[in-house]
Amino acid sequence: MSETRRYERIEIELPCRLYIPTSNGLKFEAFCTSRNLGLGGIFVTSTFLLREGLELFVELGLPGAPLSVRSRVSHTVPIDDPSLTTGMGIEFLDVDAHGRETLLRFFTPARYQAFYESFVEGFPHLKTEVPLRDVSLVLNLWEEWKIRNEGGPAATASGAPPAPARRASGSRPQPSGRAPETASRSRAARSGEAETRASRKTPDR
Repeated sequence: MSETRRYERIEIELPCRLYIPTSNGLKFEAFCTSRNLGLGGIFVTSTFLLREGLELFVELGLPGAPLSVRSRVSHTVPIDDPSLTTGMGIEFLDVDAHGRETLLRFFTPARYQAFYESFVEGFPHLKTEVPLRDVSLVLNLWEEWKIRNEGGPAATASGAPPAPARRASGSRPQPSGRAPETASRSRAARSGEAETRASRKTPDR
């Protein structure tokens, strides 16, 4: 994987469930919170670190319904790193057509939001017929088409996002994308979803 590849991502806190299913139930399950999201992966904050290369499922607490994606731990940041947030970069491995559509509609960088506001200002009568989610879907597909056909920047290439910088004590995130409020997100914010817990046997690290 190229060191210079650029991953577009949005800063967002989503409740996430990490789990490893077996024929008899769950081998591992834990809960944490995302710090950023890309079309190819997610970075989660956690007080534990799993082995790089470990395959697992990530259930994203997206608006409407959760989305589970087969994934792999791509990289980790230890708790004693002075500059980066402790946690794990997780790469999405297998997203079906429905899940991909869901991600493409949800993934809304700030520039998409700015474009949509300009669009609505010029065509206010289309706001109901053309919601932001539809615009995000088309713009993300356009970006992918440019990458494949025009050699554009690999902004939506697959792969886990890099770790964000460690926050100053007491600071709050500044979202770079649009994230509609949901009951699950509100509960996560109130209950400190970033605290993780393992309810099953911990996998090899």
